[in-house]
Amino acid sequence: MNRAKAVVLAICLSAPIAQVQAQESEITLGKSTFTARCALCHGPDASGGGEIAELFKVPPADLTTLAARAGGSFPFSDVYELIAAGMDQPGHGDSEMPVWGDYFLADTLEDRGVSPGDALEIAAGRIFSVVLYLESIQK
Repeated sequence: MNRAKAVVLAICLSAPIAQVQAQESEITLGKSTFTARCALCHGPDASGGGEIAELFKVPPADLTTLAARAGGSFPFSDVYELIAAGMDQPGHGDSEMPVWGDYFLADTLEDRGVSPGDALEIAAGRIFSVVLYLESIQK
């Protein structure tokens, strides 16, 4: 086998490993963001028993059972949208959950001084990593 073929083969064989490592990095970032921003309400294990959970009219959800409550399939896009834009559930009043999309966007613009377009991508990535983390901890 010539050197060029060996390099191509090595790249092809390592691509799945790199993809797994990239996803693991995203999940680690998501867990870090969850711990910093969500655990106070949803608990460190995401089961809804955070330090201030008792202060809410409607207790924070158990986020480890999202897939089970959706019929066994993790509702990735719904969870992403809920984190990014918040929620209003008829009969339950306004959500007490912050709209994290706005927070992450403002945080990115303020702390990093990046362009608004780049800030949108960074904020979307932070939300995506939290959703990947939540998907990874489903019971």
